[in-house]
Amino acid sequence: MARSREVCLDAYMNQDVPFERLVEVLDPPRVLGRQPLFQTMLVLNSGAEGSFAAPGLKTQPLSVSVPTAKFDLCFTFTEEDGAWRGELEYSAELFDRASAEGLAARLIGVLEQGVADPDQPLPKLSVLLPGEASRLTEDFAGPRRSLPEPATLPGLFEAQAARTPKAIALTDGERSLDYAGLEAAANRIAWRLIGLGAGPETVVALAFDRSIEMVTAVLGVLKAGAAYLPLDPDLPAERLDFLLSDARPQAVLTTRVLADRLTGLAEADATLIAIDDDAGLDAAPDHAPMDADRVAPLDPRHPAYLIYTSGSTGQPKAVCIEHRQISRLFDAARSWMAFDGGDVWTLFHAYAFDFSVWEIWGALLHGGRLVIVPGLIARSPDQFRTLIAKEGVTVLNQTPSAFYQLIQADASDDLAPIALRTVIFGGEALDIPRLQSWVDRHPVRPRLINMYGITETTVHVTAAPIDLPTIAATQRGWIGTGLADLQVYILDSGLDLCPPGVVGELYVSGAGLARGYHGRPGLTASRFVASPFGDGERLYRTGDRGAWRSDGQLVYHGRADNQVKLRGFRIEPAEIEAALLDQPEVAQAAVVVRGTDADARLVGYVVVAPGTDIDVTVLRTRLAGRLPGYMVPAALVALDRLPLTVNGKLDRTALPEPAVVVAAHVAPATPDEVTLCAIVAELVGAPRVGMEDNFFHLGGHSLLAVRLVARLRERLDRDVSVRMVFEHPVLQ
Repeated sequence: MARSREVCLDAYMNQDVPFERLVEVLDPPRVLGRQPLFQTMLVLNSGAEGSFAAPGLKTQPLSVSVPTAKFDLCFTFTEEDGAWRGELEYSAELFDRASAEGLAARLIGVLEQGVADPDQPLPKLSVLLPGEASRLTEDFAGPRRSLPEPATLPGLFEAQAARTPKAIALTDGERSLDYAGLEAAANRIAWRLIGLGAGPETVVALAFDRSIEMVTAVLGVLKAGAAYLPLDPDLPAERLDFLLSDARPQAVLTTRVLADRLTGLAEADATLIAIDDDAGLDAAPDHAPMDADRVAPLDPRHPAYLIYTSGSTGQPKAVCIEHRQISRLFDAARSWMAFDGGDVWTLFHAYAFDFSVWEIWGALLHGGRLVIVPGLIARSPDQFRTLIAKEGVTVLNQTPSAFYQLIQADASDDLAPIALRTVIFGGEALDIPRLQSWVDRHPVRPRLINMYGITETTVHVTAAPIDLPTIAATQRGWIGTGLADLQVYILDSGLDLCPPGVVGELYVSGAGLARGYHGRPGLTASRFVASPFGDGERLYRTGDRGAWRSDGQLVYHGRADNQVKLRGFRIEPAEIEAALLDQPEVAQAAVVVRGTDADARLVGYVVVAPGTDIDVTVLRTRLAGRLPGYMVPAALVALDRLPLTVNGKLDRTALPEPAVVVAAHVAPATPDEVTLCAIVAELVGAPRVGMEDNFFHLGGHSLLAVRLVARLRERLDRDVSVRMVFEHPVLQ
């Protein structure tokens, strides 16, 4: 009894903890105007409100109105006559009355469902208001609109070439080719490929530098009926070998100079055609092949191209896009932009990046002129800005990272005027208010459109026309609404609809969805799932997070998985980690992105295998021989162990910042060398930089190289190219 008494008294003494004491002990981070620890409170008052009667005294409870809210939200429930009365107090700085009433209505709906069916699992209780599901699936997701019948790309191009045969189709430096010439050159390639058995449901690989020949080869493959596989000839040999062995192309088109880089042809059993040294090509006819000439008739449902994206399993995967998915893209986007034969486009992006599909066919299917941008100029904002003015470019497509660099190059007042009519952003999240300074400098303001998309949904999914007068107040992450023939849904983990304002995963259905992943039926089935909103329809799981605004506009909230986008490229850190784990010295590996926007860079962390030593410079060199340049970490850090969460999972937030790797210090000897080292130190954030240091080993990357060139020109009046930085990265 004594022990029981002691336990009870001790419990009574500790039956509550003052809020102020919790704050004092835990000392959470303070944010002005918000309560520490929590911002939403639930209060349950059981029993009748306190009242009593005494001789000559009457009492009654009075409600005291407090003019300020203590918390963001406070739900109070009081038991009255066998029922519960609820009150919601909200901060007017964060919520308007309609939003607060909506929250209360959702809570009532959940409680009513729980009472009606107490055995129902909690995740199955819907938080949607009456009629909201139809609003989300019909009004917000986008109506199912009819567009013109899909067509093949060769058919569309041939019709355009017949309308404007003498119009210039392609510009490549001082060279140009009109529509009739492009049609004839592509036809010769098509006939040569048909003779090799290439046609519908086969693949032809392309390995070209940016050139007229590259675009001609793309069109020639499509005219033969085959799908083209774009290969970057600068990829490491191991990567090229994998792509060839995985795709199994019927033939490979390239040039004599680049042919020696394709070492995996024998294993792929593909015929090599050097288009600048092929007798069969020279003898081929230049009229268009018909269906009767092809291996099989060409249909809009046949594949048009394969583009490889980074894979979470450690190997890249090929997305298969059909003709009909490309042809409908421009019809679906027509309500936002009207292209015509007077437009001048740039082919700014590599043809292995799906933004190039929009650039190539946006120009060629509308009778416009496509200016092919050399790779070195694409990496130099100053030179690219000069090209835009010289060529009279009217339609520009850019990733935000590239355009931010162009903004800096466009800052001078003595530059030639530009003729831009439309600027389209895509490939990564856009910080819309950041465009304000550029817009202010151009009195003839072009139309700005922010587009969201994924390779698996044929380049673009949504469009958001930016209102120039209110650009500074535009919400970051705003991506607008879906294209005319696509439906966009925000769903939770159970594929249930998320109400407006609630972040979920973004799913897409409609005519733009890819056929799937080439040769990967299991992966296709896991990413392209059956839609609960339409019979026989598929949904693509994007892996992106988003939310609806109350006005039916979409806001992007980043990735739902570990996949990242770096300067427009989709990267699976798992693929880089797999490449690291293939090295005998590496026992464990993790890869993360450090920094934001243009300063973002990949950093790899490795745990040394027992009995071995790691030279991170050698390790990085090996990765450069296996992975594309944009996937090679800017820095590698050796650790004794990887940090883990309490659940035993990798704690990416606890990975340390990489220390800057410097060579044996060689001090700068001249004033120019002092300035050079100071500029590099500013860019990479190093405390000290010497003349023997390697710019890229210090954490430099392509965009920092562009900044380096600009600052050298500004502070030293030295005309250094980005190419020189890549070829001679050591400062000496």
